[in-house]
Amino acid sequence: MKINPVQTIPDLTKSTTFSEILFGIELDEKSSCEQFLLGIAFQQSEMQKEVKYLQEQLELQKQHHLSQLQQVQNFHALIRRMTEKIRDSVEIHQLLQTAVEELSQLLQLERCQIELYDTSQTSAIVTCEYSSSSPRCQGLTRKIADFPEVYQPLFQKQPLQSVEILPGWNSQIQVVSQLACPIFDVQGILGNIWLIKPTEERFQEFEISLVLEVANECAIAIRQSQLQEKTKAQIKELEKRERHKNEFLKTLSQELRTPVTSISLAAQTLESLLTPHGTFDLEPVPQLLQILHNECGRESKLINDLLTLTYLKIEPEPPTLIAIDLKTWLTPIVESFRNVAHCQQQNLNLHIQKKIPSLETDITDFERIIRELINHACQCTPAGETITVSANLVAEAIELKVSYSGVKIPTHELTRVFQPFYRFTKNAPWKTSDSGLELALVKEMIKRLNGVIKVQSADNQITFTITFPLEPVF
Repeated sequence: MKINPVQTIPDLTKSTTFSEILFGIELDEKSSCEQFLLGIAFQQSEMQKEVKYLQEQLELQKQHHLSQLQQVQNFHALIRRMTEKIRDSVEIHQLLQTAVEELSQLLQLERCQIELYDTSQTSAIVTCEYSSSSPRCQGLTRKIADFPEVYQPLFQKQPLQSVEILPGWNSQIQVVSQLACPIFDVQGILGNIWLIKPTEERFQEFEISLVLEVANECAIAIRQSQLQEKTKAQIKELEKRERHKNEFLKTLSQELRTPVTSISLAAQTLESLLTPHGTFDLEPVPQLLQILHNECGRESKLINDLLTLTYLKIEPEPPTLIAIDLKTWLTPIVESFRNVAHCQQQNLNLHIQKKIPSLETDITDFERIIRELINHACQCTPAGETITVSANLVAEAIELKVSYSGVKIPTHELTRVFQPFYRFTKNAPWKTSDSGLELALVKEMIKRLNGVIKVQSADNQITFTITFPLEPVF
């Protein structure tokens, strides 16, 4: 039997019996066993607690993993629904709104927004939003330059996460966790998804990865929407051009038929003048021949103008540039209309700025441009009104103006002035023999000379303004 080393051995010299000695030893042994058993029981209890704690932690991890798995499945379901909506060409705003709503529910967010950049990428507009609190931010515009520390990593296509302290609405402080994921594709950056949850717990890596997948689907949807809008715009433009072409052909047919009809009537009249006896009444012949001459000329001018306009639009050749003195060239062109203006009781004025520099231009086209505009002014200006031609140096360019008073163009028709066969002066005071293609030709010839023409109508006056650069580049 092992005796505790701290145990005191009874003194046998005293009057102590042997049984008392044995009894004392048995009591000490019993006490030691009880202590040993208590130690084992305590250790078992601690082990049981540890096992229970580990089981609880294991269960929590299991639940956490199950929750993550469920979240991933929900995300994949969202991606699938978005893909289906993209396939079905669902309206872009509806698709993005679905994305922010479902993201808010999946991640238990306080707020979720999608902002899109403008074309210049200098500002971002909150296009879609889902929020469980105020204030609402949809339609809010943020200037990129005001938040460089925020948008710099986003423009580099990197997610941005932060924990911030926000002032509450009831003088309370609110701690939120924010995540911004860029929406981009190979063509560039489009916008961002902003996620805010009312806790300081940061977004986990797998959550960020899943949000980036949603952002990728949003990028696909946005590009598809832009492509559809561009396609619709192109279709509308093609329809507009087709409509203009049909109108052009219709008007052209009418314009070509008019002189032919006059020629046919004149020929029939000449034929009817022949009597059954073979005699011929000569009195109306000169008038009929004049009609034939005028209408043939009108038909020829219309065809020539049409061919020239087609040539300028399809196969224009570089102009032959020669430096000309405007006073030397412009004065005789204007003076050639002096008699016409006088006969129609119109005032014709010419103003050329002193010391105006030479202009490099194509002489043939330049002369025709000026003649067509002055002729148009003579045909449209009422008696007693004024036609003014001017030339000035304005900001390193030559500015020519042909203006005439007593007439006006409705504002909504100004864009149609240079369209073929458009006549904004249907009630012109003077009979015209124009083809209806003159102003369209003028615009194309000015464009060929690297110039620009504009028309204005104000204060009962029409002004055509032509701008030629001093040093044209071709």
